[in-house]
Amino acid sequence: MENLIRKVCLTFAVATIGLSQSVFADDQDMSASKPCATIAKACLDAGYTRDENASKKFWHDCMKPVVMGKTVEGVTVDAATVKACRTDKIAEMKKELKEFQNK
Repeated sequence: MENLIRKVCLTFAVATIGLSQSVFADDQDMSASKPCATIAKACLDAGYTRDENASKKFWHDCMKPVVMGKTVEGVTVDAATVKACRTDKIAEMKKELKEFQNK
């Protein structure tokens, strides 16, 4: 039973981190993963900017929706690239979570 509770807590923690926009917002982080860099480039090419005052915000209006599997007008990225980016991000979050647990 204790093992089940640990698994549920770990799953919840990973999901919480995955839904956090700060995980995806770091510019350096985007260039580290080729699939994520491909999505970032597609967003930038479509006119989305990192300027918080812009009407087409990079993270809020493009990157996050694409990574979460939604369609964004003017952005075309194949499903395999989106899945690879999401997989890379989940692996990074699990690594960070493990580091937190070891402290």
